Amino acid sequence: MSDNYKTNARDRLPIGQKLAVGAGGFPIQNGGLVVQYMAQPIFQIFLGLNPALFGLAMTIPRIWDAFTDPLMGRISDRSQSRYGRRRPYVFIGAFLMAVSFITIWMVPENMNDMGTFLWLTIGSVLFFTAFTIYSVPFNALVYEQTPDYHERTRLMFYLALFYNIGNLCVNWYVPATSWSGFESPLAGARWIALGLSLTVFLGLGILPAIFGKERFYKVAQKEKKEIGFIKAIGQAASSKPMLGLVGIVFALNFCGTIAGSIAMYIVIYYVKAGDVTGGLVLNAMNGTGFAIVGFLGIFALRWLALRYGKRQAMCCVLLLTAVGGVSKWFIFTPEYPHLLLLDAVLNGPVWVSLGVIVPSMIADLCDWDEHRFGERREGVISSVFTWITKFGTSFTFLVSGVALYFSGFDESLGADQPDGTITTLRLFFVGASVLAPVLAIFSLKLYGITEDSAYSIRKELEARRGEV
Repeated sequence: MSDNYKTNARDRLPIGQKLAVGAGGFPIQNGGLVVQYMAQPIFQIFLGLNPALFGLAMTIPRIWDAFTDPLMGRISDRSQSRYGRRRPYVFIGAFLMAVSFITIWMVPENMNDMGTFLWLTIGSVLFFTAFTIYSVPFNALVYEQTPDYHERTRLMFYLALFYNIGNLCVNWYVPATSWSGFESPLAGARWIALGLSLTVFLGLGILPAIFGKERFYKVAQKEKKEIGFIKAIGQAASSKPMLGLVGIVFALNFCGTIAGSIAMYIVIYYVKAGDVTGGLVLNAMNGTGFAIVGFLGIFALRWLALRYGKRQAMCCVLLLTAVGGVSKWFIFTPEYPHLLLLDAVLNGPVWVSLGVIVPSMIADLCDWDEHRFGERREGVISSVFTWITKFGTSFTFLVSGVALYFSGFDESLGADQPDGTITTLRLFFVGASVLAPVLAIFSLKLYGITEDSAYSIRKELEARRGEV
């Protein structure tokens, strides 16, 4: 960090505010992953839903999100109330997430494939609509907490901390559904859903609405708003820095989640030779390893970003991830099952970067966007990344379902899958894991905002607004 760019006292945030805003990372992390994580074993394995139909049920809400996410972003950008333009939606969205999440797991056990498919699809659409109402304004709220280049990174440290806690917990929800105290995994899912709704989606979800500050609220109200909705979306989505970040987020979420969804089958039917319970536990242990590495990675990535810059820190993480992708072919092996825990060391930091570095880069992008187009629109920009993240994590189940189909995978065979089937799945697994960081590295070249340019843009914006 240059001595010329030290954070002013007025730009620093109290620890309590950082913790309260960061707490929203827990429901964001769980909301983006928990439906898929719990639905795959509950609906696909326990209820026997066809993998292709399951993938379609996870994809349809993302098609819906393509319309609702940018609309929600624009609504929050244009909203005016005594409580601000973001906070009311964060509060309402937290309540709606809590209610809609419970309904997904109330599916009757005796329904046919089509009935189960429709229940999951409708329930997911309702939940992810509520998630949109919460997440788009929440992310915008995070971006506008402080205008300082480095304080944004410090804030994202707390956001990533709660992301990581959420990631640690989400890995154990599925094994918990099989606890002997529950009469069935579905019953377990219902009780866990109730607990998550009350404590995570509602309890932690409302904290940012109560304690978050809308620093740029008055600025946004002063700016001319003559740019139409479609044009605003087009402007935000077509700029080079935006395209660069979109490419990074999409590559990591899309390819990374494809690898993650196939990993469960690799672990159960290859590494653990058809032992479903043992495979789920080992998978959860691997997820816990990711969380542990993540906690350490939060500190390391914050230091790297503050010391060398956000782009340089991101590049280092992506190179490590590429090496980790290749390693998956060797460390996921039945001879040494627990060797796969090395996966967390090599691939854990990249997921931390999505909580520390990338959001801080997006906040800088919001300044760049205002500087170029003359409108403060964190909501629109937030909606783009919210949708990319959700689409990337859900559409993958359709892709992985297709991969399972073409590999010849037959769940009824257990560990007796044809050799070609396992080999095909491993190739998909490793290929997606390597492709993610490679695409992200090429995308990073488009993002040209540096520490110098960020401070220069801020200075010009403040002069334009009459703040200096």
